[in-house]
Amino acid sequence: MDGELLGESMSGWRRLLEEESEHQWLSFAAFSIIVIIGAVLIDWSSDLSGVHDGSSLDVEGIVMDSAGHSILYQADDGIRITHKEIENNAQYATCLEEYRGMTLACLGTEGMLGFIGDGSDDCDDTWCQFNIGENITATQVSGKNLAILMVVQDGTSDALAAIWFGETNPEPVISNHEGNMHLDVMLPTEDGWLVGGSWQAPANWLGSNPTSPPMYELVLHVTWDGVNAPAIEILHMGNEGSIHGIFATDNGYIATGTSDAISIINGEISSLGMSSYAAVGDKNGDVWLFGGLGSQTVAIISDSEISVERLPEPLEILPSYVTCDEDGMISIHGTDNTDNPSAMSIDSNARKSFTSLRGILDLGFMLVSIMIFSIMGWNIFEAIRKGEVF
Repeated sequence: MDGELLGESMSGWRRLLEEESEHQWLSFAAFSIIVIIGAVLIDWSSDLSGVHDGSSLDVEGIVMDSAGHSILYQADDGIRITHKEIENNAQYATCLEEYRGMTLACLGTEGMLGFIGDGSDDCDDTWCQFNIGENITATQVSGKNLAILMVVQDGTSDALAAIWFGETNPEPVISNHEGNMHLDVMLPTEDGWLVGGSWQAPANWLGSNPTSPPMYELVLHVTWDGVNAPAIEILHMGNEGSIHGIFATDNGYIATGTSDAISIINGEISSLGMSSYAAVGDKNGDVWLFGGLGSQTVAIISDSEISVERLPEPLEILPSYVTCDEDGMISIHGTDNTDNPSAMSIDSNARKSFTSLRGILDLGFMLVSIMIFSIMGWNIFEAIRKGEVF
């Protein structure tokens, strides 16, 4: 019975496709409609999937940083930190960082770092502070084992300071480096840290504007022996701009900046030729680069290969901070064209999912192809069985 039904179905398709069939024009019109609809769907499918309004970080303000259960953001009445729905004023805070089961915070307090969530009754839900040495104020912090590296203010420039975690009265050792550095991002590596930001040229440097010397993208490799000042090696100094993100990949590291993105593999530097306002690494090891307000695409670096995905709508945010949660949801925060806080999110897994429009079209293409080849095969089998010449 099933064979008879299949034969009748195949026979019906063949009659529709016969050159002299009375259904010739009907089949041609149907085919044309299918081609037009397919073209429209393919064009739609080229848009990035999984884009939504809003963010997984539910605060009313401009998010500046986040770590663990804590969010640092700029509200109408100043800078605040929220931790498990508990809000605190933090007018001079600049960073949050997860470290050894805690969340560290650069609270802008001289000689102190904030922390929360150490498991104790006193500091599990309340911000506490520990001493990092006299006369220094940390603006960024990164821990590696028991060593803590900090970006500290040094007049109008930044310097690097290191301490051992847990010392009762730490004596921080501070780096000495010629030039005016502004350091914004740190990432621990196997043998130290990668630190990124910018280097500001001195006044009248190579004929530059003496009142506003240019700033150049800067990536440093920093090591610390636990005794002397942190050792600094300049890995990269690029064009005018600033490095805003450093991310680990399967092959090495990617540093993203407002002028360029670079790949760092075994100490070798190569330019990727992609500028961005903000970037984030997802849970698949890819790095996402976002442009400015009105940009229509997002660049994704995967294994040093770059793909450019088109956004469903032009970006309505000037991004200033991007993060990716454990589920792969990317949250982009910044301001809209009226300088009001705005946010959007992207499911980083959606573009490769079969539930996306592109995935459905791919599946449909495979099914239609299988059906067409099945019809062709059936026709050949029938012709051979009947002894027809084809």
